[in-house]
Amino acid sequence: MEFILNKKIIAVAALAVLMLTGCGHEDTDSFGESRLNVAKKGKVTEQIVESFDKDYYSLDELTGEFESRISGYNDSIGSEEIKLKKINLENDVLTVELEFSGPSDYSNFTGEELFVGSVGDAYDNGYTMDVTLKGVDEGDKIGKVQIMGLIDRNIIILSEHVRVRAFSDIAYVSANVDVLGSNEARVLSESDGLAYIILK
Repeated sequence: MEFILNKKIIAVAALAVLMLTGCGHEDTDSFGESRLNVAKKGKVTEQIVESFDKDYYSLDELTGEFESRISGYNDSIGSEEIKLKKINLENDVLTVELEFSGPSDYSNFTGEELFVGSVGDAYDNGYTMDVTLKGVDEGDKIGKVQIMGLIDRNIIILSEHVRVRAFSDIAYVSANVDVLGSNEARVLSESDGLAYIILK
């Protein structure tokens, strides 16, 4: 899609952002970590943290490219569904904060998959739930039958390798998710496929 922004290496080439899809983040432990916050009413905020070599790339050009892509997306929708909240460069670390009105805007703009809603709604939207999840508290494992028994529970399904903060405590996760706190987890960078997080 035209609006997709590179989330692995934010760069300017020929005065334009390289448009790549399906890329995860590099290991950012040395300078920070990109985060995705999912609010109960659907709003999604992403804070992208990337190393930035200003000897090769222009922050002004990158800012202009973000603003142009966001404006183009919003114009195509007919309303302001995405906002650039912050773009900052300090000690060769670039921080960009984007606010999305909902998961679909996030997915359409970034090219990363994101679903937020009930287990039942997820199933109706084509997620078959053919996955094994592990309980955070007891370590019990559940499959499709048990997952569908939680039809009214909220679930987050995503493809991006990122740290996630949910609006409620986490109950079950797929094998490619590392739980960091009661409502926070990380999708492992070495994993493939979708990550599943069921909330309490």
